[in-house]
Amino acid sequence: MDALNSMRVFVKVAEFNSFARASEALDMAVPRTSRIISELEDHLGTRLLQRTTRKMSLTEPGRIYLERCRQILGEIEETYLMLSANAVSTSGRIRVAAPALFAQHKLAPVLAAYQRAYPNVIVDLVLADRPVDLIEEEFDLGILAARRINAMSLVSRHLATTDFHICAAPGYLAEHGTPMHPSELADHPYLAFRTEHSSEEVTFHAADGTSIAVQPKTSFVCNNIGMLRASALAGMGIATLSAYLVEDDIRTGRLQRILPEYHLADREFRIVYSTRKFQSLKVKAFIDLAVEHFRQTNE
Repeated sequence: MDALNSMRVFVKVAEFNSFARASEALDMAVPRTSRIISELEDHLGTRLLQRTTRKMSLTEPGRIYLERCRQILGEIEETYLMLSANAVSTSGRIRVAAPALFAQHKLAPVLAAYQRAYPNVIVDLVLADRPVDLIEEEFDLGILAARRINAMSLVSRHLATTDFHICAAPGYLAEHGTPMHPSELADHPYLAFRTEHSSEEVTFHAADGTSIAVQPKTSFVCNNIGMLRASALAGMGIATLSAYLVEDDIRTGRLQRILPEYHLADREFRIVYSTRKFQSLKVKAFIDLAVEHFRQTNE
């Protein structure tokens, strides 16, 4: 039995949770993939995967073995990369996914610094205001809201947090009145950002620590946050918008902040990437540069 190859096959099967998808990624026939896993389980004397006709899941030994495989394979890959550092760190391409608004307002300094350090590496940046599967869509890394990170094959590091303001145009408030309590938002048209969470309650936190959950009366839904800002500016209703997006609008009076004495939960953004098995030095350099930039910015 080829131990390293068996470990690689097992990691792929565990990450894809599918023999068929893992076999496709490995360019290997499904029966061979299944045989390798069975031989590995026989060799180890324990079952790594619980298989039924409807689904497959890791056993407890399987979860332990998966983490050890990732560590071992990652160290081997890192050794290879160290030996060819000049080739992999000074040329090629990396694919990055990021939310459009965050990228437009926060990412340019990171991209500029990376380009200066690695002028022969092409950064292929995809702006995506939707859930992103980094492995399935073959991204090297992504910048995602923390609540969207759920894949067990991913690791992440903190980048930044942003707070949110409830806003409306002064003209709208003059005509419809200004809510003085979170519960009054239910009486106003709400401009919602289309996500898997767009129909959820909005939770406000008062200064005394109490929480107030409100179900907004959604009147408009859009998958582009810039369009929601434009809609709020046009007087269509009330919107929850990132503070850095509307700070100029609030300062100049184009938008008015509502209920400033109540706090909305901050949103954390993290840089997300696959385990070290898939991480080249040029990708690692981008991650380290981004983390350091935001660390200094947040100080």
